[in-house]
Amino acid sequence: MEYSVKTDGIHVSKVIFEESSEQTVDADFGLPDYCPDIQKILKCQIEPQIESKNIVGDRIEIEGISVVRIIYIDAIKTSVRCTEQNYPFSITGNLKYPPQNAVIRTDIKVNYLNCRALSPRRLNIHGAFNVTVKVIDKAEVRTCTHIKGDDIQQKKKTVDYSYLEGISQQQFSITETLETDQNHPAIQSVIRSDVRAVCSEFKPIANKIMYKGDLLVKLMYLSDIDSGKVETMEYTIPFSQVIDAMGVNENSSCRIHTDMMNHNIALRSEIGFDDPLPVLSAKICVTAYAFEKRDTVVITDCYSTKYFVEPEFSSYTLPLLKNEISENIIEKSMVDFNENSVSRVIDVWCEKGSVMCGMTDGKCMLNGKYNVCILAVDSSDNIIYTERTMDYSKPLSGISEISSMKCVVSSECLSVGFRFCSEKRIEVRTEMLVSGEIFDAAGINAVSGLKADEEKKRSRSDSAALVLYFADEGENIWNIARNYCTSVERLSSENDLTEEILTSSRMLMISV
Repeated sequence: MEYSVKTDGIHVSKVIFEESSEQTVDADFGLPDYCPDIQKILKCQIEPQIESKNIVGDRIEIEGISVVRIIYIDAIKTSVRCTEQNYPFSITGNLKYPPQNAVIRTDIKVNYLNCRALSPRRLNIHGAFNVTVKVIDKAEVRTCTHIKGDDIQQKKKTVDYSYLEGISQQQFSITETLETDQNHPAIQSVIRSDVRAVCSEFKPIANKIMYKGDLLVKLMYLSDIDSGKVETMEYTIPFSQVIDAMGVNENSSCRIHTDMMNHNIALRSEIGFDDPLPVLSAKICVTAYAFEKRDTVVITDCYSTKYFVEPEFSSYTLPLLKNEISENIIEKSMVDFNENSVSRVIDVWCEKGSVMCGMTDGKCMLNGKYNVCILAVDSSDNIIYTERTMDYSKPLSGISEISSMKCVVSSECLSVGFRFCSEKRIEVRTEMLVSGEIFDAAGINAVSGLKADEEKKRSRSDSAALVLYFADEGENIWNIARNYCTSVERLSSENDLTEEILTSSRMLMISV
């Protein structure tokens, strides 16, 4: 005999695909004709960028480029120069089914990069990076909330969770001409550029999200190729976008993830301008999750007072959004130049780092790393470069300990400044934005169905109408009621019990 069960449908996010692939870059890197010879390499860098990511049916298609960038001192002017080349890569994967409204999250980590000069104009490049791809879809979990039957005793538990109302992702491009002001000379050649995308505000409305953000742009460039004079300039470019998000409404609790997919800055000559203008092209991906806090009833155990039954159990996770993280972290770190005295700093920048969140000694801690890069001039007027990896740790207040904590955090460098402490020491001040969410992701093992064998009826070993049971401290009322084919309600009522676990030894009266 199968019992009739009542179920409740719960929408949660589910990772339906996760795979990490290593991409290699092996290249014979030659300088273009317009670039002067290399005297000394200051920095060799590989920057993987995503050009597009799409789901076509049950297939994932990701296209990208590996930007190999060489910052060096030229052999003629002994000034800072830069050259770069792009190497394409692609990633494909097959899903178990064509998803309806899935999103793709990518995480890229550079493993290593070796650069060896074969001649003043030719380099051998060997490197690798990992691309982790996750496909997240909206999934439904069916929970058993009630089993129909007078003989069925059910142990129920109310569980709070974050109901996923909608999940959406949108990619869009921004093109902007970067004009120089009167305080900065014109740009003749770009040495390096940083472009970060941060969300400034958003507002959910019916099936849409009004999104506003800023592009934080920093350029290091040559203002005079002949003299090799290096300048820096920063821009803040506001932008807005309407994100389609089915299921979202004005009361939704939304979480937004902003990813810079790729960017490029090209110098273009325009009519009316003597010097070329830098034009920024950037592609951004915004992923939005909309939640609503709800609760549901789950049956964690059951038995029949008449028959021997075989309950079926299902295990799943109902995540509950506990805290939202948005922390501006300011870190000060010392960089020592042991062999050189620094007369002037050309530029200081921070490369994208990593951050993790977890409980340590009962405190919620952010632990991260970031890389500080410094280009400077020493007392002998030589250009020098150094970089340091810095660690930081910051406690988050107001977050209680969660045994089943799941954190989704990311960091973005907002600004970098410096001051001289001495000729051989510089203090670097880095401002980072750490954002993300903390979920309580406790696993649940609950009854999903029940079968009974009507030919195997339960019977008591004694025929007395009343049993006196001497219970020990710590015994579970549920287990006692199950063993004596009665209900917890009846046992508790007849013995004036209010607790589930006995706090002291006592005698119980159990009636049939």
